[in-house]
Amino acid sequence: MLPIMIDVKGKQVTIIGGGRVAYRKLSVFLGKGAKVTVISPDVVEQIRLLHEECRILWIKRKMMPNDLTQAFIVIAATDKQSVNAQVKAYSKDNQLICVADDGDCGNIHMVSYKQKGNLTVAVSTGGASPFLAKKLTDQFFQPFDDAYIEKIDQISQKRKEIKASDVSDGEKRKRLKELTERM
Repeated sequence: MLPIMIDVKGKQVTIIGGGRVAYRKLSVFLGKGAKVTVISPDVVEQIRLLHEECRILWIKRKMMPNDLTQAFIVIAATDKQSVNAQVKAYSKDNQLICVADDGDCGNIHMVSYKQKGNLTVAVSTGGASPFLAKKLTDQFFQPFDDAYIEKIDQISQKRKEIKASDVSDGEKRKRLKELTERM
């Protein structure tokens, strides 16, 4: 697996399943501005409320093969392995698929992460232990206080200025390196 960051704002995320795991997954995507659809005959109260508030779409039935065609990311989050396998079978090669109960079945894993400003710390255990991933994420993120986050934001602004300047590429690289060494 290759760790990458993906901008999901405005992208379609379809989640099959309506339980606690589905809610945890949809909360992440909703918080990042994705358009979320949940397909499940039943859902937990939190999902029902989000649907009533028109923040997500809930399709109250079992999944059908064409339900996944418009999805950028598909999450299989049911407690039935046969349904999760069916989600994988209905998905297309160009879609990102996360199968909550079998990380090897999909082509993406959701990682534990913390984010503040321009700093993101993410940890994956390859599905071996989500609890350990969360614990490590918390530990790794702890040393970075608000002053550190502010410095990163300042570097971001200075980086834009340097990249837009008329100096040579070599001089740009030198200045960019100096920015991080002063931190």
